[in-house]
Amino acid sequence: MAPSSTPLEYETEMNRPFLTMATRIAALLAASMFVSLACAQAPAAGDAPDTTKPLEVNSAATVALVEGDVTIFNAAKQKRSVKVGDNLVEGDAIVTGKDGELHLNMEDGGYMAIRPNTRMRIVKYQANGDDSDSGVFSLLQGSFRSVTGWIGKLNRDKYLVRTPHATIGIRGTDHEPLVIPPGSSEGDPGTYDKVNIGGSYIQTDEGRAEIEPNRAGFVPHGAKGRPRLLQNVPRWFRATRNEHLLKGKHEQVQKLIEHRRELRRKEIIRRLEARKAQAQRNHHPAAEKKLHEREAMMKAREEAREKRKKAQEEAGR
Repeated sequence: MAPSSTPLEYETEMNRPFLTMATRIAALLAASMFVSLACAQAPAAGDAPDTTKPLEVNSAATVALVEGDVTIFNAAKQKRSVKVGDNLVEGDAIVTGKDGELHLNMEDGGYMAIRPNTRMRIVKYQANGDDSDSGVFSLLQGSFRSVTGWIGKLNRDKYLVRTPHATIGIRGTDHEPLVIPPGSSEGDPGTYDKVNIGGSYIQTDEGRAEIEPNRAGFVPHGAKGRPRLLQNVPRWFRATRNEHLLKGKHEQVQKLIEHRRELRRKEIIRRLEARKAQAQRNHHPAAEKKLHEREAMMKAREEAREKRKKAQEEAGR
């Protein structure tokens, strides 16, 4: 089940579910991009603008382990190799060969292990520590194991894995999505999801199957079948040589979620204050206005979060 030689030629039907999501991505990033561009030093008269400087994108993960054949493609389809400590961002695609394995520390405190012979993309990712955080991944072939962080715990409706056959959602989970393409000798082609801890679901237009721990769900390829639970976990869910690194990972992640989320919120505030100061120094009124609006939005969200927390505490008395 080797990856295609053209890993980023995504099928039209695969792209279609993301059209509305792409519109939402653009809206979410617009303010940040605007501020970054507005705060840049204006070129001197006669100078050509610098078109090589990349636009700001959301950070998604840091490489924790890389072994074998692993290639990353950015949104412009430019490929690169990665090493431990390197950063992956929203829009990056990941392709692993028959001996390739990539582990990621996700920005929301979660952990992801991408297995051999896999083709996937980080379609949408934001981990700012607020209610707008989300993670959307496309999986075209192969498998990964995901121990979800605060997005899966607190914004679970905004964590999705889309495949050519179905959508997978979670409920604060350690799970393993798997896509077997047609023609593979590995097993019946289609979309699978195995749950280790927590819960997930597989959904299509035909229905939805809820998956509990130590169970697996399945949707066949090329058929309008209803998602269903399997009697047994298929034999093609196999541990990799680095599976031991995920032992106890769910407990570790859950223990540190709130601390990491709070640190992330403080970091976002620090960055906003730095940009505000830069905008004031360079006298960019439009950029200052955008920053004030972003600060007010974050403050409103923080106040709403505190009110919900207080209400939950009072209800529990």
